[in-house]
Order: sequence, then C-alpha cells, then structure tokens
Amino acid sequence: MNYKSKKIIGLYSALVFIFLASYPVWADRLESDSYFVTFGNFNVTSGEKSSASYNVTDTVGQVANGPYGQYGSSDYFIGSGFQYIYQIDSFAFTISDVSIELGSINPSTHNSATHDLTITTRGAGGYLIYAYEEHPLRHNNGSTDIPDTTCDLGTCTISNAEVWSNTSIPGFGFNMTGDDIPIDFVDSTYFRPFADDESADPMQIVMSSTNIANARTSTVTYKAGVSGTQAAGDYQTNIRFVAVPGY
Repeated sequence: MNYKSKKIIGLYSALVFIFLASYPVWADRLESDSYFVTFGNFNVTSGEKSSASYNVTDTVGQVANGPYGQYGSSDYFIGSGFQYIYQIDSFAFTISDVSIELGSINPSTHNSATHDLTITTRGAGGYLIYAYEEHPLRHNNGSTDIPDTTCDLGTCTISNAEVWSNTSIPGFGFNMTGDDIPIDFVDSTYFRPFADDESADPMQIVMSSTNIANARTSTVTYKAGVSGTQAAGDYQTNIRFVAVPGY
C-alpha cells in the first residue's frame, strides 16, 4: 500500500502602520562596531523565560504596548510590544514510512504493520490531523475489495473504535496509540475503519490538540484479514493524512 500525506499550512502576515505627526520625532539606532539593536524599547524587562515545565515571553513596563484595533475585523490593527515581533517557529509534519506492506494474508489470520506520525506546530491554536482512505483495499483486478472492518461485534464506525481481536472476522482497519489520539482508541485491541472517500465519508480526526505541539508522535497500526473465499492477489489503497495547524 502506498500512503501519501498532505500539508495545509496557513500563512499570516502582520500589518504595521506608521503615523506621521505634525512635529518631528527621532529614534536612535543602537549600535557599535560589533552589534546593533533592532526593535529597541525601554521597559522593566522583556524576553523569553523557561523552566522544565513552562516557556513564556513577556514585556513588563513598556509604554503603550498593544494590540490596538481588531485584526481582520476593523479598519486597522497595530501590534506593539515584544510579543509582536519575535518569530513564530516552524510547522512540521512527518510520516515515518510512506509505503506499508501487510504481506501475504491467509484466512483466519490478521496481518498488521505500523508507522509513526510526528507533528510540531508552535501556533497557540494547536493542530488537527485528519485521515481517510481513497477506497477499501482493492484487488488489482479493480473489482474485488477486502471490506472495511466492522470489528468483533459489528459496531465500530469511522468515528468510534471497538475491539477487533477475533481473527475469523475479516476486514481492514486501523488502531492509534501515542500522543493526542481520539479517546475511543482505548488500547491496542480497538480498531476503526477508515473514512472512505469513494463513499463520500467525511475525513476523521486521528490526532488533535489545542496546545502548542513539539514533536508529538502517535503510531498507526494497520490490520487486515481475509475470508476463505477472498480472491488471491495484490490489494492496495492510499491513505491520506491532512495536517492543519491552528493560529
């Protein structure tokens, strides 16, 4: 099976407005032979502070720090102060292996394989990762499928995982373990079928957080089983992951 990932990255720009007064205003450039200071300001303290349990930036005692106006909904927006000039860190989403092989599957057995999803996004709005399949696992004849799993009791859905451990029940599905996964993946025995794009299923969230993410990682376990009447041959589908940062 070939797996592809898609990144959606939001790009934002800040607007800075300069107002001209009717009287002269001067600002000094702070420099020497070995340094110069940009965005200088006078305050009690400003910068980045951290410990083993937190990271914070602050500006204390600055005169007229912002914001002013409402970004996106008023005629102007001014961001003034230390928090508005430091650089937002990068967004990254990686998949450890983009080609997964489940091997030769025999009736009354389940074959599985795994890979990892890792995301870093420093936006205060957290992130979402969605997943869906292009179609069920399909024979290279184009007409024979391994059906998506309904789990042991026939009750799991694209949004609700259930136990699937009975090897006599065929199908194709996935399990999630690790950081920021949906709560219905109780343990490694709980599986879901993928949302099926061919059937117009809405893609489903497989990782999410409202917090800043730093190398948050989960493991996707794919599992497939076949019945005694399943046609022999190669079966394949594409799983797509859509990573969306929040700002």
